[in-house]
Amino acid sequence: MDKEPEIVEAEVVETNGASDFKKGLAVFFVIMSMLYAVSPIDLAPDTIPVVGWLDDVGFLAAATMNIVQQFAKDQNSSMVKILKYTKWLLIIATVIAALLLGGLLVAIGLLIAYAVG
Repeated sequence: MDKEPEIVEAEVVETNGASDFKKGLAVFFVIMSMLYAVSPIDLAPDTIPVVGWLDDVGFLAAATMNIVQQFAKDQNSSMVKILKYTKWLLIIATVIAALLLGGLLVAIGLLIAYAVG
């Protein structure tokens, strides 16, 4: 009359990507970068043809890289590490390019205004 031991299955918790907080933050950044892209208040005004769109595209691309990085199943993969550094380089390059090109266009505008007036 020995009882057979009861086998209880253990639930395996599998983590997919980063923590829920980091995933939520990544989604928030994508939404904010989309709002930034359509907002008239920018680092470089959208009225300047190339420069005005440069910061919008740069921040959208960085936010997209961030969301891919956070939702990747294996956080130790080389793709995640490459995305991490590429994302920050893109953000820095976008800010520098927008400020330099925007400043250059303002300087040209001032020179033209000075020459005419």
